[in-house]
Amino acid sequence: MPQAFADVAVLRKGDPQGNRMILRLTTHGGLTVHAIGVPQDWPSRTGPTWAYLFESDGVTLIDPGAHGSFRELVEGIEQCGYSAKNIDRVIVSHGHSDHDGSVAEMVGTSGADLWTHGMYATLLPYSQWEVQDRSSSPIHTEMNALADAAINHREESTYRRRNQRYNDSKKGLTVDHTVADGETFGDATIIHAPGHSPDELCVTLDGVVFTGDHVLPEITPHPTTKATYRSHIQEIMPAEFADASKSYGLETYMRSLKTVIDLGPTYSILPAHRLYNRNRYNFQTVDRAREVVLHHARRLNQILQRLTNETSGLETVTRGIFEHGKLLGGNLYMALAEIVAHVELLEDLGDLEFTEDKQLRKTGSQNHRQFVAELIG
Repeated sequence: MPQAFADVAVLRKGDPQGNRMILRLTTHGGLTVHAIGVPQDWPSRTGPTWAYLFESDGVTLIDPGAHGSFRELVEGIEQCGYSAKNIDRVIVSHGHSDHDGSVAEMVGTSGADLWTHGMYATLLPYSQWEVQDRSSSPIHTEMNALADAAINHREESTYRRRNQRYNDSKKGLTVDHTVADGETFGDATIIHAPGHSPDELCVTLDGVVFTGDHVLPEITPHPTTKATYRSHIQEIMPAEFADASKSYGLETYMRSLKTVIDLGPTYSILPAHRLYNRNRYNFQTVDRAREVVLHHARRLNQILQRLTNETSGLETVTRGIFEHGKLLGGNLYMALAEIVAHVELLEDLGDLEFTEDKQLRKTGSQNHRQFVAELIG
């Protein structure tokens, strides 16, 4: 039996990845959590989005799942012994389509209040492509040029149509309550954990932390790169979110991981993906956050080792680290962005520089090692 749970009951079996699976989890403190494996509306290696249903000062649903999966969600809620109208609040862990794609239908059907981070509410009227100035730094300009040169226009068209449907589904949506770090409801506590997404929320309750995409088993969430807001976004951004460096970038993400680590080893995670995969459970403690920090430490070392005593271009370093299959089509942009996130941190720490001729050059220092040590002790 996993550490945090006195009982794990399967209310409905799913496929080997957990799609359509429903679990009833009971903590040692007596809390009942229902976990619903909501299928995504497109093939995804992350598997279903796990929506969580529990009672703490009312009935709470975390992450209703992808656009197009609402019927699956409602059927899952009913299998748990509830109806949509029993839901008092819907909490969105962060504004990515596999988490909030069904949120408008959910709050519209249930009448539940929508709870999000203030950053989510601020950016709600805008698509993700409208928020950042993607030519704000030389390395971002280089990253986008490399990705654009390799773009598969058919895949890009499909993605944009799907993204447009997602954006359209949220038009007119209103956030009823914006939450802040440390806020409580019942016995639950909100944690703001930016880095994978600027609005990322975790929720702690009775020895469990619902981590959204902040901490996942088996896979490491994609960190954001550093950001500069476009001028019209900067103008409407509340003062507490005006400094993008506090919400974006690998350093921000890794410091947010420390927040979860600091909860202590008795806490177990309930993630948005990979709770169940390949016919087995992935129940883990917050030590998984420490493992993710170490993954990024290894990536920082990989990049520096690739440079040896010479300079190298961004694409060369990226292709040297990722296997070919992970660089096809739109995956190249994701790989480039991950390397850029690490390069930016190395640059900020003084271990690397991006030169005027678009080359990466290491400085000879190893300051990143002290940075990592301070996070994990």
